[in-house]
Amino acid sequence: MSQEHIKLRYNRIPFHVDAGEKILQLVEAHWERMRDNETVPSQASVSPEALDDVLAHCFVLERVAPTIARFRVAGKQMNALLGVDVRGMPLSTLFSEDGREALAEVIKSVCDRPEIVEVPLTATSGLRRSVLRGRLLLLPLKDRDGGVTRIFGAIVLDGAVKRHIVRFDFDRTIPIRCKRLTPLIRTISEMKAAVADLNRDYEKADLEQPSKAPSKSGARSYLQLVVDNT
Repeated sequence: MSQEHIKLRYNRIPFHVDAGEKILQLVEAHWERMRDNETVPSQASVSPEALDDVLAHCFVLERVAPTIARFRVAGKQMNALLGVDVRGMPLSTLFSEDGREALAEVIKSVCDRPEIVEVPLTATSGLRRSVLRGRLLLLPLKDRDGGVTRIFGAIVLDGAVKRHIVRFDFDRTIPIRCKRLTPLIRTISEMKAAVADLNRDYEKADLEQPSKAPSKSGARSYLQLVVDNT
């Protein structure tokens, strides 16, 4: 990314809204868990059961050109931004003209390097043109042939969408996070520690959410994300 206004940052800056921050943490933790000992996990490893009701904010993209990725699967939050089903649409549809230029560089970084990228967003919403802030998290995925042509991600906002057709720009007051991936090699003790950390995150999230009635089988009920592998 060569634009002068973009500053690259390895460590993420927490989103200022607690609910949005928890969503981003859960999504990235699930992606890390999918990696196992691979640098980039495969799309087939995406497990809706581990994501629970944050699925409304999640999506899977397919890279169809060097700088273009379209929605293959999208949660309700994505559809609310445009007021229509966004499946098949490019991610750039959600951005202004200036935002699309910067987004093109992001798509290349995620798939070609590959990198984790987290973009601070800003947009206007409602008749009074109130400002929305948000985050776009993009995580690389491999397709069935092993190519990095899929992207798993999420969008979180600091308020409700008050009108359809929201157009985002990059929030240039906050650095973009870009984390270059390296081959992941874990010892047994490191793997156990990573699993323990994930379990603590999930238990903490459960305690902070209203209790849910168990299903007849005693298992916890989850939203479903149907992934198109064609």
